[in-house]
Amino acid sequence: MEETIPAESVQEFGQVGEAMLDMIRKRRTIRQFTGEDVSQEQIETLLEMAMCAPNRLDRRPWHFVVIRDKVLQKQIADILRIHPYLETAPVVIAVCGLPEVSSTWLMDISAATENMMLAATAMGLGATWIGNPGDVVWDRCEKMLFNALAVPYNDIRFVQKLLRRWERLLWGKSTKVLNRTIHIPALVAVGHPAAALPPHGKHDRFDPTKVHYGRW
Repeated sequence: MEETIPAESVQEFGQVGEAMLDMIRKRRTIRQFTGEDVSQEQIETLLEMAMCAPNRLDRRPWHFVVIRDKVLQKQIADILRIHPYLETAPVVIAVCGLPEVSSTWLMDISAATENMMLAATAMGLGATWIGNPGDVVWDRCEKMLFNALAVPYNDIRFVQKLLRRWERLLWGKSTKVLNRTIHIPALVAVGHPAAALPPHGKHDRFDPTKVHYGRW
């Protein structure tokens, strides 16, 4: 005998589903924040949701560095010429990816970043996704962050120890391997929105000319 799902459960699932869709529509890029802080509990929830993202073979090629340093945030803003929200945000999260862990690392950390953005919306927070990997200015910012955030592969003593241990393996290609071991392709500024923006919807986002069925 087949089990049937109670009608009230079906209705509840439907309500949850609609709430999820509405939350996706409400996700907006927030560039103005109030002075209210973001709690440690909220940060951990954001990162928990980020780590729930789909990723190839469950390799999880990500690390996250939580920044609460206004001087460093000002440095980032000055290099990227992004003012004022980068330096005024209560928290900036550096999303780091490890190419050596997974060939799909960039897609994986992008999914994690999107999860974080949606979670922020669900929690009543606002967030901005900042990133332009491969750009000359972004590369300059990334190199600065390697030093400022003490990313391990940019630690000279760590590198020297690694080279001594694996000198034969890395001989002649150590720079290439070390340079691509960790990247910071995204930053997420998080805070409480200073103003509410209207949600997206089918009226302003859905473009049927970009949808193809069967063939282009």
